[in-house]
Amino acid sequence: QRVAMAWNNLPQMQEEEQFAALIFPGFDANAFIWQVTCWQVAEFVISMCLGHNKANPTPCVLYRLGASWGPAITRGAVWRLIAPVTLHANLTHLLFNVFFQLRMGFGMEKQFGREKMMALYFACGLIGNLVSVSLDPFKLAVGASTAGFGLIGVWLAEILLSWELLGPARERTIIWIVFMLISVTTMSSMTPNMDLFGHLGGALGGFLLSIVISDMREQDRPEWYGQARAAAAAALALVLAGGFTK
Repeated sequence: QRVAMAWNNLPQMQEEEQFAALIFPGFDANAFIWQVTCWQVAEFVISMCLGHNKANPTPCVLYRLGASWGPAITRGAVWRLIAPVTLHANLTHLLFNVFFQLRMGFGMEKQFGREKMMALYFACGLIGNLVSVSLDPFKLAVGASTAGFGLIGVWLAEILLSWELLGPARERTIIWIVFMLISVTTMSSMTPNMDLFGHLGGALGGFLLSIVISDMREQDRPEWYGQARAAAAAALALVLAGGFTK
């Protein structure tokens, strides 16, 4: 009987996945980007249950769950450089970041693979929060957009390295990325606990990391490919050293 019920529900499940794929190209329920999104939604529900004010999690709750806060990090709570990626200041903040990262993430995960995507996502979040806490240590910061902006940084690096190969798609790609940057930056000004420095730091981290780990075919590499990788590695080392020693 259970097998029969599962079989009867199969067409409905397939229809739901097809609908999701229309909104989020390459949708895959087993993808890391989908699973981390479910985690973020669950943590938002938990934060609301622990305490909210006008349908927003309170700053105290966000702090307890791991929001970025300079004094706590300097006392050794370095886990606060990663934990903010799963926290959100309000429902609009959550929905915008979820849509943004799912829209970009499935295709990127298919390109890089699950393990590399996980590493890029959390590394961008860490670098974004590190830059943020270095420049504004007394800001209680949360949001997946440090990692989301990191994905934009990855795309910018891909465009830079593949500029000669893009042909007529160059203008369309640049316009789309500029639109996303403006949209997310505008959204960041609407919620007090979202973090502009974290956004820019995440984008920088994604850009540098993508160049460092890039593995282009030799025939597709620009003449300056080796120099770009060396410069990106040096810049990344400077960002990390500057952040951790400040």
